[in-house]
Amino acid sequence: MAALVHLGLGSNLGEREAILQAAADSVQALAAGAVRLSPFWESEPVGFAEPAPPFLNAVARFDYAGGSAETLLAELQAIEQRFGRQRDPSGKPSSRHLDLDILAFGKLRQSGAPELPHPRAHERLFVLLPLQEVSPSFRFPGREKQTLDDLIEAAP
Repeated sequence: MAALVHLGLGSNLGEREAILQAAADSVQALAAGAVRLSPFWESEPVGFAEPAPPFLNAVARFDYAGGSAETLLAELQAIEQRFGRQRDPSGKPSSRHLDLDILAFGKLRQSGAPELPHPRAHERLFVLLPLQEVSPSFRFPGREKQTLDDLIEAAP
């Protein structure tokens, strides 16, 4: 059975638009059916200690029939690596050619890797605005009483 996945895409290095489009094409290979991709949104980096270039962000919505959220995470990390992603060993945010985050995997709620739904997605306009473009009636698991409009209004 397929899970409805909402995926955040981001890039703040290189040809950001081309990278996000190529990443969406790579994600299409994982999808059971068409991937719906939001328009691109530009945002300032969040949580960076040093100045960094702005991000280009998008959200993709697709059905995934390839297994568990952990399997999808491993496949997404392989895509990131193909685009040159190197994670900072300290865990601090750093600039990157490609960042792929599972925002939600169906109605699954779990801690661990990946934590679902994404623990900060509901607070970030660079997620909420493109998410509203592809799934206007979406509600985060565990926050079903809050619409995207509610979350957008409350976001910093």
